[in-house]
Amino acid sequence: MSLRDQKSFLSNIHPFELLTEEQMDRCIRHMDIAYYPKDEIIITPEKIPDHFFVIIKGCVHEHNEEEEVLVDYHYEDSFDANSLIYGKTNNTFKVYEDLICYEIEKKVFLELIEKNDGFKDFFLNNLVTKFQTLKDKEYTSELSTFMIAKVSDTVLHPPCIVNSGTQLIDAIEKSMEFKTSTIIVRKENGKYGIITDSLLKVKVLLEGRDLTISVDDIAIFPLLSVNQDDFLFDSFSLLIKKNIKRVGVVDNDGNMIGILEQIDVLSHFANHTYVVDSKIKNAKNIEDLKDASIELINTIKTLNAKGVKVNHISNLIGQLNTKVYKKLYTLLIPEELQNSACFIVMGSEGRNEQILKTDQDNALVVCDHTDVEQYRPYMEKMTEILIDFGYPPCEGNIMVSNPFWCKNVEEYKKETARWIEAPDMQNYMDLAIFFDAYAVAGDKNLLINLKDDLFNKLHDKDVFMAYFAKATLTFDTPSTVANFMTKTYVIDIKKTGVFPIVQGIRSLALRERIRETTTIKRIKILESKKILEHDMAHELLEAFDVLNTLRLKAQLIMLQDNKKINNEIDTHSLGKIERDLLKDSFKIVNDFKKFITYSFKTDKIS
Repeated sequence: MSLRDQKSFLSNIHPFELLTEEQMDRCIRHMDIAYYPKDEIIITPEKIPDHFFVIIKGCVHEHNEEEEVLVDYHYEDSFDANSLIYGKTNNTFKVYEDLICYEIEKKVFLELIEKNDGFKDFFLNNLVTKFQTLKDKEYTSELSTFMIAKVSDTVLHPPCIVNSGTQLIDAIEKSMEFKTSTIIVRKENGKYGIITDSLLKVKVLLEGRDLTISVDDIAIFPLLSVNQDDFLFDSFSLLIKKNIKRVGVVDNDGNMIGILEQIDVLSHFANHTYVVDSKIKNAKNIEDLKDASIELINTIKTLNAKGVKVNHISNLIGQLNTKVYKKLYTLLIPEELQNSACFIVMGSEGRNEQILKTDQDNALVVCDHTDVEQYRPYMEKMTEILIDFGYPPCEGNIMVSNPFWCKNVEEYKKETARWIEAPDMQNYMDLAIFFDAYAVAGDKNLLINLKDDLFNKLHDKDVFMAYFAKATLTFDTPSTVANFMTKTYVIDIKKTGVFPIVQGIRSLALRERIRETTTIKRIKILESKKILEHDMAHELLEAFDVLNTLRLKAQLIMLQDNKKINNEIDTHSLGKIERDLLKDSFKIVNDFKKFITYSFKTDKIS
């Protein structure tokens, strides 16, 4: 292989493309090609190498002390930076398929780490940072159109501004004129603060304060702001980093000219998103609503094509789906019956994690002392309409048209008691689905009542919770990419990766009486409660994003090819970076399974 070919080869492998011309040339000058036959052991705790390895052809397995295969390395993979950097390793590296590789001298490899910050960061940073680096590299081209857009290119909401010292009641009246829930407070020095609906609830309603207080008493200062000429990408990063829903927008003189909402940034990716939202709101009949529902597929495709993270897509689509359900409920159910029941979505829909319409998981909770039978014809019609809208029927018949999922509060309480007192696998899954329930229409207090009752019933039910959590281990997760790259082309990514995270986190949330339904928010709450350590929480968030991104990518291809949507991915169609991300994600899932086993003592039950 010529020097030019060697340079081209290395430049396609992250992070070698970060090297300067001089550093790349030095790397190549101190690099040789080596051959190792099958079963040869290259690295052991007693045998630390003098070279850094980059695979041209073949496969190497990394084993732990128990001889389990932890990682497999293929074409364009590299190993083992840690043993060179730290001078030790606890694992053994063995050739699984005849190996041809580049060997870079240890001295030069360590020199590159010392002199190139990007190169060093990749090998020294934690797994979460590596995840982000790889994902940034994978999706940079897809984000290009987003990254050149300016804040002024998207929708800005007129700011409702009041001066410092204004009475709160006057500020609220002004916000109603602006039809906004956000109040901006301006101080004499030109600094701005913010009052939101949630702040009013916490600082005024819950604390019983008078509305004649000054806005300064509850406003949060300073209001984070961006300039109208800033890149939209940077503003989006700020929203995510600070975990906030809105920022102020100022002109070049520092004057507040608008409010940028997170939903507006997402809508920038799909300029017909607001059109869909408007269609749902203005639908006068079922046919109008169907047209709006069908548009959701185009929204998903556009958001994905522009590089929007999968959890943001699911959040936006979840909101629009909820509006579809709510509108359908009001169009279909007689007004006098609407507030005597609660229409709920469950499972992945309840968790706001179903992006494409894969199935229905819904139910109706009816007030006690109200005749459930009068709702049944409408619920049967609702299922038919949703199928017509493109929401496939649930194979397990978890739908409002099924009498089992359409009954009053007291009957549901009896059902949850039966699930707990006489558990079997079906009851565990019914409970899991129900625990993820989210109210979308009608009287939401009916569902709150049921969840309160469920939490009370599970108090001190450690054995039940152990069996419930054990479902996390139902499906095998590949311990290495070799498990599926060499044995089969297709894997079910939901069973092997997504479900273990969802069920494990759901189990912890149920035990800790957490009402939040989305997996991502549950993880963050569990971290705040010190149930999950910081590193584990963030690794789970990254792995969950990778797995769902790969699943959505595969499903969109199925949709394009008019195939039935499932959760399978063709592993041989993955690029190197995707394979690396999947490999690390499965490692995180397997580590999390061990954590669940320890937390719930599932190894102590049969």
